[in-house]
Amino acid sequence: MTIKAQSVSKRYRSPVSKASVIDAVAGISLDINVGSSTVIYGPTGSGKTTLLRMLSGISKPTSGEIIFHTLHYTETGDRKLSSFRERYIGYVPQRSMLIKDLSVFENVISPNAFRQRHIRSLKSAARTLLERLNLEDTAQRKPDTLSGGESRMVMIARAILTRPAFLFADEPVSELDDDSAKLVLDLFSELKRDGSAIFIASHEPLAFGGNTDLYAIKNGRITEHTRGGHR
Repeated sequence: MTIKAQSVSKRYRSPVSKASVIDAVAGISLDINVGSSTVIYGPTGSGKTTLLRMLSGISKPTSGEIIFHTLHYTETGDRKLSSFRERYIGYVPQRSMLIKDLSVFENVISPNAFRQRHIRSLKSAARTLLERLNLEDTAQRKPDTLSGGESRMVMIARAILTRPAFLFADEPVSELDDDSAKLVLDLFSELKRDGSAIFIASHEPLAFGGNTDLYAIKNGRITEHTRGGHR
């Protein structure tokens, strides 16, 4: 199974002048295969988040094509695309998107509760995952009582609970201490070994597993590609 980007671009109207446009992403092509790991890195405003949102099916490209297995983004209805995303894609946003009225445990469960899986096994998996991330003591707390790092790890737990075929993570370890970051990256490595594709956006190239493709991005364009290794 593959997600394929073919010359994808994303343009926005300039907030300064409506007559001009900004190329947030400009003509990027790449393939994401199950069992692979990819890190795209660059400074703030380089286009990392925009690219992740398109590759994960959240945002539509202005031009070019994204193919989700056999589904062509520009030819696929919202219902089919949403079904694919729910079944195969996990996404960790850069900013907290936890539901403030739910507990940590409920936040981890909530997006996954309607899938074809026994709720008891889902709850068991959530408890195990919170323990592995040293978050078991936060299970009944509300999001507004969490630190930035704790919130980030809860979002990671939510995204990987059902072990998706494709995981997209936007700056997943940016607010974490070294020990927590290692826990998270070890979990990502485990997912990869089990066949998931891991795609990470980061300010710096991460030392994440072996055979990791590294892409440097600047001004919406890939400027360097290191295949199957990290620096």
